[in-house]
Amino acid sequence: MSNGDKRMRDEGMDNDYLWDRSGPVDLEVARLERLLRGQSHVEVPRRARVGASPTPLPRMRRRGWRIAFAAAAMLALCALGAGAWFQQRLHWEAGAPWQVIAQQGDVRVDGRAQQAQALAQDGTLETGANATTRLRAAGIGEVAVGAGSRVRLVETRTGFHRVQLEQGSLWARVWAPPGQFGVGVAGADVIDLGCEFLLKVDADGNGDLSVLSGWVQVDNLRREVLVPQGTRVRVNGDGAAGTPHAFSASDAFVAALEAIDARNGAVDANGEEVQRLIAESRQQDAISLLVLLRDYPQLAEGPMFERLSMLLPTPLATRDAWRSDRMAVLNAWWDALPYPRVKRWWTQWPDAFSSRGGKMAHWLRTQGNG
Repeated sequence: MSNGDKRMRDEGMDNDYLWDRSGPVDLEVARLERLLRGQSHVEVPRRARVGASPTPLPRMRRRGWRIAFAAAAMLALCALGAGAWFQQRLHWEAGAPWQVIAQQGDVRVDGRAQQAQALAQDGTLETGANATTRLRAAGIGEVAVGAGSRVRLVETRTGFHRVQLEQGSLWARVWAPPGQFGVGVAGADVIDLGCEFLLKVDADGNGDLSVLSGWVQVDNLRREVLVPQGTRVRVNGDGAAGTPHAFSASDAFVAALEAIDARNGAVDANGEEVQRLIAESRQQDAISLLVLLRDYPQLAEGPMFERLSMLLPTPLATRDAWRSDRMAVLNAWWDALPYPRVKRWWTQWPDAFSSRGGKMAHWLRTQGNG
């Protein structure tokens, strides 16, 4: 073997560390290895073959299942807590008095002029010319009584609370299933369907109802009128209720509406009153036309039918459909109204909380100065 071949063999043996780490450690190579260790290749395990033993779930996946289970358990506990709170809110011992939570001016309970603490069942609360007071309506809401008013607590128990407004003004804010709270006036009952409303009557029972949220039903045993949020309706001492109309309805529209109501709809379907009503009608006024056609179907023989079809377009609103199934057409129009559905009282959840200002405070100031 030549000296050159021997030298190459000796050098190769000396450099085996570079190839298979079997030779002597090369200090320079070892230094480079330390510098590049963070960039070394890591082999990814191959996908398991069919029939191979399953590998355990990664730790992060197991942790995700635990988090999901804990969240579901927390939601269940919240639902149970909300249900218990709601049942407690609705429960009320029969005949338990209503607490007076604020008052201003001359307020009398059963004729006694003193700082009122509560209103007992069958008790009467009266306010002076510049007085106001607020009561907690059992556990389901609040009632505020304006100046110059007289209110009697008729009955109060779980699921049924009734007051009688003999004269004056009353504001109520209630969050409970429909029918649990109601206010009686001369000849009619104003039934809460989960809402906030204002009611004002004189000593003869004539006045009006304004609905600020939700729906209210006025029932005089002869006619039921549903009054949605953003509308008002006239109430009469003889128990008759008018047709609801939007807060923003024009004076001419309201005058024509009252003329039709005064004659119980016995007007010419093409007459002057109907023509004036249609001329002043807007989309917000569709509720009035719908109630008129429901209560006085003969008015559909005139232009009121076409006008309502324009304000609340629906494929069912045809003359043929009206003649064959009037209720189906009325229901289609009813569903097209821009108001929440009557039975969805729970959507008015802000009414569950005490009112500390806003509309109620403004109304109390107005009534107190009246």
